[in-house]
Amino acid sequence: MMFGSTILEVAIGLLFVYLLLSLLCSAVGEYIEAKFNNRAKYLKEGITLLLNDTAGGGVDLASQLYAHGLVRPFYRDGSKLPSYIPSRTFALALWNMASTAAAEDASSGAAGSGAAGVTTDLKAVRAAVAAHLPNRELRTALLTLIDEAQGDVERARRNIEDWYDGMMDRVSGWYKRRTTVLMLLLGFVVAAVVNADTINMANTLARDGALRSSLVAAAEQRITTPLPITTPGGTPEEADAQATKNLQSTYDSLNALGLPLGWTWATPTNTNDRRRMPDTLGDFLLKLVGLLVTGFAISQGAPFWFDVLNKFMVVRSTVKPSEKSREQPSKDRATPTTEIGMGRAENAEPPKG
Repeated sequence: MMFGSTILEVAIGLLFVYLLLSLLCSAVGEYIEAKFNNRAKYLKEGITLLLNDTAGGGVDLASQLYAHGLVRPFYRDGSKLPSYIPSRTFALALWNMASTAAAEDASSGAAGSGAAGVTTDLKAVRAAVAAHLPNRELRTALLTLIDEAQGDVERARRNIEDWYDGMMDRVSGWYKRRTTVLMLLLGFVVAAVVNADTINMANTLARDGALRSSLVAAAEQRITTPLPITTPGGTPEEADAQATKNLQSTYDSLNALGLPLGWTWATPTNTNDRRRMPDTLGDFLLKLVGLLVTGFAISQGAPFWFDVLNKFMVVRSTVKPSEKSREQPSKDRATPTTEIGMGRAENAEPPKG
């Protein structure tokens, strides 16, 4: 049973390392996203598909929406586009643009006579969209959403919000697929840079009981802390600072484990140093397999390994008491027999005669 417990603790140690490496990989990904502002680029691409004709031509309404007074406060300067625009804001800004067209149409197109807010005259908005909106695809979509509302202005706005939310679901899918590929590449890069060889780490944990126990204790403490949640809100500067903080914190936690991570140019005689470069073809292939396993594992993401680690800790908590309960009978087996014998002797009738 001790052998089974060792295997379980080695597995827990590896899962904990995978969790930390996944957090490190996520922190690197967040840092890259904060630098290149890819969420904002995907958001603008989605809004462009909604408002502009895919075949080109028409009016660049996407740029007009980004310049709208309701949208401009979502980014601090002209170089950093917002990574998130609420559906309500999008609907009101677009409705205001349509109301402005309706007001200009009512005043015979006089310059500067646009509506300051929004109009509740749904028929006027529909007429302005049908008559003046040059973007054919958007015109068809808006007329459909307005007609479905059956004269209810609030319902028409909700239709626009739902239409926008549907596109944002698609944008989220694009971003997730890109993130999946990025995490896979980062997983292999991080594993190679840190020299996180699964085979090497498993051998080290199997032989070093003190290190194994410390990792299990650290894992028990770590699962009580929820994972950091990445949100698209905040300014680019705040996102950059938070990504840098997460990266440094995770790297420090990884260094504190005491595992043979990193590379060293050890001499061939120092064969006990597991951080050394492989010097034979067999060692090189074994190292490559270990790094590939680690890279693929940590690309699964921190939430996955957090859940798996929790399950393994539950299994360990049930196995440990059963180990102790099995050790007790071998020590006290003679005691119940003696007590029963004594009980029988005390309760037995004294011999007659």
